[in-house]
Amino acid sequence: MVELVRMIGFSVLLLLTLYFTIQAIYELYKQLKRASPDPERWGNFGERTKSVLVYVFGQKRLLKHPAGLGHFIIFYAFIMINIVAAEVFIRVYFPTFSLSFLGVGYDFILWFEDWMIFGLMVAVVLGLARRYSKSVRMEGNPRLRFDAILILIAVAIHATSAVLLEAAELATGHHPWITNRGHTLFDGSLGPTFSIEIAKFFLWTGINLYVLTETLWFANALSVLLFAIYIFATQIRVPAYYPSKHFHILSAPFNVFFRNLKPSGRLHTINFEDESVEEYGISNVEDFTWKQMMDLYSCTGCGRCQEVCPAYINGQPLSPKSLILDIREALLEVATVTYKGGEVVPKHLTGDVVLPETIWACTTCNACQTACPLFIEHIDKIIDLRREQVMMQSEFPSGLDKMFTNVERNSNPWGISKSDRDLWAEDLEIQTMKENPDADVLFWVGCAGSFDARAKKVSTSLVKILKSAGIDFAILGKEEKCTGDPVRRLGNEFLAQELITENVQLLNSYEFKEIITFCPHCYNTIANEFPDFGGVYRVYHATEYINKLLQENKIPLKKGNDMSITYHDSCYLGRHNGIFASPRDILKHFEEIEFIEMSMNKDVAMCCGAGGGRMWFEQDVGGTQINRSRVEMANDTGAQFLGVSCPFCTAMLEDGIKNTGSNLEVLDLLEIVADRIAD
Repeated sequence: MVELVRMIGFSVLLLLTLYFTIQAIYELYKQLKRASPDPERWGNFGERTKSVLVYVFGQKRLLKHPAGLGHFIIFYAFIMINIVAAEVFIRVYFPTFSLSFLGVGYDFILWFEDWMIFGLMVAVVLGLARRYSKSVRMEGNPRLRFDAILILIAVAIHATSAVLLEAAELATGHHPWITNRGHTLFDGSLGPTFSIEIAKFFLWTGINLYVLTETLWFANALSVLLFAIYIFATQIRVPAYYPSKHFHILSAPFNVFFRNLKPSGRLHTINFEDESVEEYGISNVEDFTWKQMMDLYSCTGCGRCQEVCPAYINGQPLSPKSLILDIREALLEVATVTYKGGEVVPKHLTGDVVLPETIWACTTCNACQTACPLFIEHIDKIIDLRREQVMMQSEFPSGLDKMFTNVERNSNPWGISKSDRDLWAEDLEIQTMKENPDADVLFWVGCAGSFDARAKKVSTSLVKILKSAGIDFAILGKEEKCTGDPVRRLGNEFLAQELITENVQLLNSYEFKEIITFCPHCYNTIANEFPDFGGVYRVYHATEYINKLLQENKIPLKKGNDMSITYHDSCYLGRHNGIFASPRDILKHFEEIEFIEMSMNKDVAMCCGAGGGRMWFEQDVGGTQINRSRVEMANDTGAQFLGVSCPFCTAMLEDGIKNTGSNLEVLDLLEIVADRIAD
């Protein structure tokens, strides 16, 4: 009779769990099906499968931080527990079923499970403590803390009931571990386990093992099935403002599988020739692509993006975590209304869901995306919101209208006449591509290198280096135009595409072998975005190219003055394009240079604040200027000089030095090399 009650009770719970799970998956599928297509997410399945193995099962990004070890232990302990739980549940219908046919492997599974449960309980305690810490990661929505605590407690209950049930079955002698192994593990042949010690305790107390086993069995079954019901039912059954973040158990592997395999510095294009498109950018949540929606479902609110966001940690109005979670709430609200058969009244994302100042605070530095263990893409959503504001609403920060006009009329953000673009090179005896169409190398100077007084010095330094190495190079001169980087990241996609198309047509008319540029923004756009418009070239950032020349001993050098220097990683050189080594390798060529790393460097370096078009406008929204914080970090190293490899970083950091009263001096690495060229 008891066996029948157990079977009926378990079957009801199991059916409820399957119902909610299948329903949640189906509702998710319906939403994703209504979303915009994203064909770039298909193909290259080998690399995508590898991503799941490395980042989901290997948890590579999580393990970069100490807290990630706790998640790793909970993840694998939960798997181990449920392997054993599955065996227990199957015996409801097939009483003699056992995994003991695995032989000693079965002994090992049970032994290893015990120790994993011990590790899990330690991780749960630390996780609960961390939820009440003052960490930057934990700041934000208090509902996330409640949900995390609830789940951690549920996991602890499930783990505890599992080990107690195992111990009770061991004590009764009905567990296959005993009946098939002849009590060998009671002798500790694999070392002591908690379940064995607890079983001994049960036997010592004389407790009614039959009642205890049945009670623990139902507790274990309830803990895992109610856990699943809570996770899946909250997606559509309750008001949208209370979903469980642990739905990522289902969505995360798919989100990692369909991650962006192309360079992070590449924005997706808009087809302006498609007459069926009536709106550009994103105005409401249903305009997103299915992958962008999957991002929203997968976010756990872990805060890893938030703790590295330069805007957030400087008190500016952007939290990448809150951005994703706020948009997810809007998405789930639509799902809830749709599920209940109501009429969806779409919210305008910018204004109703996300504050306008939030989307304009982003520097597109990629710190958030590099930190995210689930490869959620924050930047493309922000850019899509900007595109809608700029191209559909004509709403953008004060001053950008002038900048857009400057680019449109004069092909540069400064608004200086196009005819003045090559004045910086007047006395340097540099040929243009028109004059030397067979030149091996095209030096793409960029707008900063052509018009900004400080950056023109770097242009001159690069010319000196190339000439000393005997490189056959030329510039475009008056033919060169802005790559479109600043206006594209500010949402003016139409103007950006005009510039890119014109530049590609010009470049394709010449036969150079390589392009070199010292501006990371130009480098990123030419290398990663021009190919979408038919411009495929071999592109080098100047630090890569000069480092190669130094390694080949093609640059005659002399000893310079002793100096100590720290280095600031440009976001569009470093995080977006992975160029961290060559700038540091350049400094290693000079014995008289002492190099000191900043506390935040390479892939966790704080940006200068100029990216994403932020160079061209200021927001009066409080907080600390990002460039000032970065200068203070450089000051903390005790170095004399602050090395850079980007003209916009130079401008921002020099401004930060003026405003902080620092004694640092900013030097582009090319200036250091040029100063040490032997006469």
